[in-house]
Amino acid sequence: MTRYILIYLAAFIFIGCKKDPNKNLYFGAASAKFNGQSWTASKVRCVSNIPCFKGKLSFEFRVFNQQGFSREKMGFYKIPVSTGTYVIYPGNFNDPLCKDTIPYSSYFTHQDDGDVLLDSYDAIPSLNNYFTIAKYNERTKELWGSFAVTFKIFRRRAPNSPDTISVTNGNFYTKILD
Repeated sequence: MTRYILIYLAAFIFIGCKKDPNKNLYFGAASAKFNGQSWTASKVRCVSNIPCFKGKLSFEFRVFNQQGFSREKMGFYKIPVSTGTYVIYPGNFNDPLCKDTIPYSSYFTHQDDGDVLLDSYDAIPSLNNYFTIAKYNERTKELWGSFAVTFKIFRRRAPNSPDTISVTNGNFYTKILD
């Protein structure tokens, strides 16, 4: 009986806290200025918004610590699959039926092993918030572009988190991974 308990505990520890279960779902690079300071994403992910928003993309720019645990996630969602500049709005989280097709952005910080949400930020409505796909290669599904957005905090758990984050001079390179 003790042997079964040890096997169960070993399996739970080994499977329960995977650092990055989607490590093969990232490709590319992203960087920006966060309140004037250099910021670089550890990993970049771009996927199609299916089934709700065919022809739209989600971009995730993530920062992981040295142990492989998520610390930050900045996302741009419902971005059309074509070159152009798209105004970014705050998220509409009251859209359970997938009807809203307006591009939006959010930013989150994480703690512990990356599964615990710390602070949550939403885009401030502004004409200065944008996401640009400057180049798109349909054959290779590669994308290049730029972005800028200003976030305001809407859920604070860390006492020293800034009220706003101004993201400027953002650039990315990735490809659609689905």
